[in-house]
Amino acid sequence: MLTSLLAVTIAWGSESEELRTWGLETIQVIRRDYWMPKTSLYAEEMRSGSRTDLPSFDWGVGVMLSALNGAAKVDPSYRKPLKSYIASTRVYWNPKGPVPGYDVQPMPKTMDRYYDDNEWMTLSLAESGGIFQSAEIYGLAEQTFAYVQSGFDDKLGGGVYWRETDRSTKNTCSNGPAASAALELYNVTHLPSYLKFAEDSYDWTRQKLRDPSDGLYFDSVNLKGGVDRTKWSYNAGLMLRAAVDLYRVTQEKKYLDDAKELQMASLSHWVDADGGLKDDGKFVHLLLENWIRAYDYVPGLTDPMPVIVRGLTILHRRGRDSGGQYGTRWNTYAPRRGYSNPKLIDQASAARAYLEAYMELSRRTASKNSKT
Repeated sequence: MLTSLLAVTIAWGSESEELRTWGLETIQVIRRDYWMPKTSLYAEEMRSGSRTDLPSFDWGVGVMLSALNGAAKVDPSYRKPLKSYIASTRVYWNPKGPVPGYDVQPMPKTMDRYYDDNEWMTLSLAESGGIFQSAEIYGLAEQTFAYVQSGFDDKLGGGVYWRETDRSTKNTCSNGPAASAALELYNVTHLPSYLKFAEDSYDWTRQKLRDPSDGLYFDSVNLKGGVDRTKWSYNAGLMLRAAVDLYRVTQEKKYLDDAKELQMASLSHWVDADGGLKDDGKFVHLLLENWIRAYDYVPGLTDPMPVIVRGLTILHRRGRDSGGQYGTRWNTYAPRRGYSNPKLIDQASAARAYLEAYMELSRRTASKNSKT
């Protein structure tokens, strides 16, 4: 099934506009159902049709920022709510030492900070900085990444921990995004220290957590050397992104080889027999956008767009309930009565994926038109 999907040649047209529509509709559902006007934040979830009073955890904040980034790129009217949300999320900033960083919930509270949460924030803020060409927002991204760097030490030969208050594991999800975030900041600042951090984080993760049988990545390693062999799609996605960007910067063939292997392995692993994307949305949306990134920047890779469009079409048809909400898994059917407690992160992940796919198809159309 995957081979036949990859071989499909599609004349992109109506699919592109549908993806844009689906993405912006999902943003509007989020604004309708999760927006908390008193705090200018978004709620973590709904229960029995009502918004809860709990603000989103910081992981969801990072994904929501990325969804608003996508919306602002395709519709300038979203620039204002994006900038407003960036300001509102500063209530998550915990100034406590040794290095300040974003906490899981707004302050004041007992400290509970995660390095991967701050990596998602770094990536989203760096993207926002590019949208607004704002040195101030880029500065927020750099401040956030300083916290990420504080999670590195020499135990296990290097690597960034997952959680500040429980330094028991070093995870792919706290090292692949660390490498990618460092490269984003390197692209802006050209500071060699960011490139060095990216290379070290990538190489450490590849050495400690790569499965040599297929090139995909395990979840984590504890300080005794025990490996959690679970594989999540976002770990493949962020290591793919890091490989692509390291190749672009260094032109070292090893990164090109890694990108080719990882793209094909992940295409095979996370697509089901119908073409559905078989992982949680909060993970797999990051794989999709980095399939796109890899194809755009690295020669010789397989075009992932037939798989992406098929997978997102299945998501829209099957995974969306009557209220426009999405559940956790992207290749399952919505329950007849709708989701009982849909979460912000799942809606934001869907919106981001639709908009990223739309922008890729728009770029291709513009490129084709410029050559005719």
